[in-house]
Amino acid sequence: MRYNTTIGKKYGLLTVLDEFTNEKGYRVCLCKCRCGNSSLAYKGNITAGRTKSCGCLEEKNRKKFTDLTGRVFGRLKAVAPTDQRKDGNVVWKCICQCGETAYVTGRNLIRGDTKSCGCLSNEKRDITNQRFENLVALYPDKTSKTSPQKWICRCDCGNICSASISNLKSGHTKSCGCLHDKEYRTMIDGTCLEVIASSKVAKNNRSGVKGVSYYSRSDSWIASLTFKGQYYYLGKYDNIADAANARQRAEEEIVKPFLEKNRHLLKT
Repeated sequence: MRYNTTIGKKYGLLTVLDEFTNEKGYRVCLCKCRCGNSSLAYKGNITAGRTKSCGCLEEKNRKKFTDLTGRVFGRLKAVAPTDQRKDGNVVWKCICQCGETAYVTGRNLIRGDTKSCGCLSNEKRDITNQRFENLVALYPDKTSKTSPQKWICRCDCGNICSASISNLKSGHTKSCGCLHDKEYRTMIDGTCLEVIASSKVAKNNRSGVKGVSYYSRSDSWIASLTFKGQYYYLGKYDNIADAANARQRAEEEIVKPFLEKNRHLLKT
């Protein structure tokens, strides 16, 4: 089989001196690099541009990096680059303000993804004596597998409980559970005052208007009202504005007098 010879041709920093087939049947080139070194490389890699030097070019590129020596990123001060690489990025030796040593990639330092040796995150998790509604955080729950994500808290009712930081900060956990025992609804004649006084719309309501829903079969809008256990059908309309007006009229006539009479009983 005849091959198109590469002998004498230049590819990147390489000049091909000889070309032959190795024991595995692959075409291999003996090359002379511009730096003076000789090396072997697969012909396919050379002609495709994947191999451009004996390796010196790669070493040269590897040494190229932004010098961060002495620069401060959050609590970290970059001291010196290391020989380590992570995802192609230089890993820097850093000293944290707390005195600890940390090894961080230059990319994470520049982007601000890493600002400390980890002490900053630990401080953010320290919620000692902080109040969250009825709960006061006392100390980390050492018995929890997710510690220090869970904290032992004292409730205003006197009970001690364990709660996660995320639930405390989000307001999901407000007590040891005693608040669940309280009744926050005012029921009169089977009607909850808090519900009819609220303008909040259900998440699955496509209209965005309380008491108005979309009926896909007829491409229309239905207005309705439920009051004292009774369902009021207020009509079907071609547009949402008319349906909303019908619902508003029903509220004025049916709900408002009842609500005004009992508004003083609303629990806030």
